[in-house]
Order: sequence, then structure tokens, then C-alpha cells
Amino acid sequence: MNVLDIVKQFIHALLIYLIQVLVFRTTALWDVAACFIYLGFLIQLPFYLPKISILLITFCFTFAIDIFFNTPGVHTSAALIVMYFRPSIIKILSPQGGYESLESINIFNMGIQWHTLYAFIMIFIHTTLVFIIESIGSFHFGISLLKIFSTAIFTLIVIMLYQFLFLYRRNIR
Repeated sequence: MNVLDIVKQFIHALLIYLIQVLVFRTTALWDVAACFIYLGFLIQLPFYLPKISILLITFCFTFAIDIFFNTPGVHTSAALIVMYFRPSIIKILSPQGGYESLESINIFNMGIQWHTLYAFIMIFIHTTLVFIIESIGSFHFGISLLKIFSTAIFTLIVIMLYQFLFLYRRNIR
């Protein structure tokens, strides 16, 4: 990874962060579906980054999100758990020969079917953890389940739209 790649990743992270904080912090569809677009940046981190680097990036990025959402540690803890198990999820979903070290995990590099399944699993686990942590003591199964599924689907759609609009094509599978 050269300096230009680091600058591109930083700009990408900053753009996602600003979209999350300025647009989606107060946006909720019918008071049920929120959007956690910041997951789009985290799940696209390259394969070749060591786990400790991924966890440090995740901690810093989501801690800043928690500050603006006024949810001390909720998004950070959920994202750290998901990113800790990310290599296992990728390993389960990868073809038999595996993938080479790609610059990032996105629709254009991985294919829409693989990426959609991967992103949905990561988003669903994260969203489930966020709503369980937020509702400790007052967990209403039906309402929480509706919020989890609607937020996961809304987030997946927004992340895919973001990729189609703002990421450029390098390799198409």
C-alpha cells in the first residue's frame, strides 16, 4: 500500500464519516430503519491488513461515530465484534482457492452476489448487536426484530448505492 492508496482510503473514510454524521444521524425510515453507512467503509477494508490494524481502524472510526450519536461504546463494541470475526466470515464465503490480496472488498472486485451476501451477513450481525446493546433491559422481541431487519436491509441498499455512485471500476468479475 503506497501513500496514494492511504490518502484515497483516508478521503473515503472521511466522506463516509461525514455522510453518516450529517445525513444519516437523524434519518430513520418510519422510525424503524436507521442507516449505518459507516459499515460500508469497514467491510471494504483490504484482505491483506493484519487483524490488529483492522481492529484499531475500527475502534478509532466507530468511537468517533459514537461521540456524535451520543451512544457511548454501542457502535464501537458491535463493530469490533463483527470485524474480529470478519476473517472467519470471509473464509466461509470464499471459493475453494480463496481470493488474492485485493485492494478492497467491493462490488466491482468481488462480484455483486458474493459482495451482497458478505455485506448482508456483516451488517445483520452488527445491527443485531447494536439493537441488543441499546435495548438492554427493555428488549421487545417483535419491534426489535423489525428494526434489525429493516435497518440491515436499508443499510445494505445505501452501501450498495454508494459503491455504484462513488467507487470506480477496476476489475469486473
